[in-house]
Amino acid sequence: MGPYIARRLVWTVVTIFAIVTVTYFVAYLVPQDPARVIAGAHASAATIEGIRRALGLNKPLWQRYLIFLGQFVHGNLGYDFIQQRPVAQMVLQAAPYTAYLAVVAVFFELLFAIPVGIIAAVKRNTFIDGLLRVLTIIGISLPTYWVGSLMLLIFGFYLKLFPLGGVSLSGVVLPAVSVGITGSAFYARILRSSMLEVMRLDYIRTARAKGMPERRVLFGHTVRTALIPVVTYLGLDFGTLLGGLIITEVIFDWSGLGLLLNQGISTLDDSLIVGITLFSATAIVVMNLLVDIAYAFIDPRVSYS
Repeated sequence: MGPYIARRLVWTVVTIFAIVTVTYFVAYLVPQDPARVIAGAHASAATIEGIRRALGLNKPLWQRYLIFLGQFVHGNLGYDFIQQRPVAQMVLQAAPYTAYLAVVAVFFELLFAIPVGIIAAVKRNTFIDGLLRVLTIIGISLPTYWVGSLMLLIFGFYLKLFPLGGVSLSGVVLPAVSVGITGSAFYARILRSSMLEVMRLDYIRTARAKGMPERRVLFGHTVRTALIPVVTYLGLDFGTLLGGLIITEVIFDWSGLGLLLNQGISTLDDSLIVGITLFSATAIVVMNLLVDIAYAFIDPRVSYS
């Protein structure tokens, strides 16, 4: 497995480099003047030009990119002149809140998805299976912002069981569940389809023919193998969640990367937008790498040479 991991690490670095390049040039080719945004609408031309020189915006774009690339290698995402703080500091301050929300959301996704997927597969083509499939379709179809707003209205405003917003131990429940409902419906359908395919494999029929208890066949062989596609999507999903849940965090006033990115977009804050985008993309790439490595531990039939 060592050579495979080494190759994947190399490609991970190459991918991150490509993401940095594309993100930087796309952000700074937008027809706007960061110096004018920082100076304000009523600033003089001399003031704007002074800010442009101070930020190095008078240099060619390729020179600014090389400077940024050197800073990025050392973990420096630049300086946010609008909020007067280093971008890396802002990202690292908001990232733990997003990570906390992402972990709880994934917990609710699996809590709902695994039992539903298993029951639907075991009871295939029955009334229970049909009912669960309809419910999962409804769950996938529901927009997250609608679910979040409805839960906030019912459980936060009317029933007052949870706070209406902000970061707290009880405040994470509603945003996590609102994300988990859609995600769990998707994973339940994936798990059901995967289990039905695994149940038709020869080694499952052989295990039953040898008299192995059905519970052991189900949980020791079928579910374990069927979880591989779930883990694949879950790893990518978790990376995306780490990048920030813009709509959910805005609805619940959750001080994570999504809320921070929304603030950056509303103020046309290029440095902040680029920094959060790079953090999000890096999280997805790293989670993809971890998922590939985890295959060998989930399914012993998978090996890397």
